[in-house]
Amino acid sequence: MLKITAIGNLTNDVELKMNESTGKPYAILRIASDRRYRDQSGNRLTDFISIKVRGPLAERCAAFAWKGCKLAAVGDFETITFEDDPTRQPGFLIKATEVEFLSPRKAEEEPQALDQPDVCEAA
Repeated sequence: MLKITAIGNLTNDVELKMNESTGKPYAILRIASDRRYRDQSGNRLTDFISIKVRGPLAERCAAFAWKGCKLAAVGDFETITFEDDPTRQPGFLIKATEVEFLSPRKAEEEPQALDQPDVCEAA
């Protein structure tokens, strides 16, 4: 079993989508994470990581995550290929089973949402 944890800042607001065959919600989150070292020119190196969340976890991310917020995602590592473009290099994504929001909540969030835990797990 391969489990991976990634921490970074969300690069855009979460867009909740519906799976056409199952009717269940999902979202693809993309985070940016700076490396601890710099290149030879002194520039920071940043990695961009795609994370897929499904079901109630996707709904929670859509409700509470925003562009720029810091989050941690834990899940399985999956290699993806692009059959429609064989020249494109394979990539990977994390199929998250847990997402933890590491940034403080926004002030405009509703009070009842503040009673819920910050860690989300897939059902």
